[in-house]
Amino acid sequence: MQILYIDIASHDGLIAVCKDDSVITSKALNNRVSDAEIIAIVEKMVPDFQELTHIACVVGPGGFTSLRVAVTFANVLADQLGIPLAAIHLSSLYHARVGGSGVGDRESGNYYWLHSTQKDHLFVCGGEYKEPTLVEIDTLLPTSDSLPPIPWAGELIDAHREKVGSEPMDLRETTDVLPVLLAAQEYKKKQITPWYGR
Repeated sequence: MQILYIDIASHDGLIAVCKDDSVITSKALNNRVSDAEIIAIVEKMVPDFQELTHIACVVGPGGFTSLRVAVTFANVLADQLGIPLAAIHLSSLYHARVGGSGVGDRESGNYYWLHSTQKDHLFVCGGEYKEPTLVEIDTLLPTSDSLPPIPWAGELIDAHREKVGSEPMDLRETTDVLPVLLAAQEYKKKQITPWYGR
């Protein structure tokens, strides 16, 4: 298998090509990527598109335009090559980076995946939230100063980090967990859709 991985939704975006149990090449993306840029980046990384056997794409949450660009590119490329693709939720990526298997078992582990989305709301997965859920940040926080802060991983704005009151957990590098995460995905010859969570 040779898999093209596309993540321009998260703060630590990455485009990579993996083969079996290793990352062949990767490019970190710490800024927004346009539709023209993503094509140029992938063309440099994959000289012969016919060698690709699968595509995996982070479908959300993230910026509206970033998600549309990534998902549209993945769908069109997979269709043109006649290969299957998989949609990866950002919480699954973080679960793998915290130390999980990346097979979608997001509720295991003793932490929360958090993602800022609005001033007073965020997406959460973990604990009683078995699937990524939009909640008011105040409903998530401990009500007593004597309770320890919640362990978390994800992407929070500064105001939400302040309210949570703790630093995020240490994460493994995406490239270290990517082959296992990608091998665990279910690939289909069916279009994927962005996940906006609302």
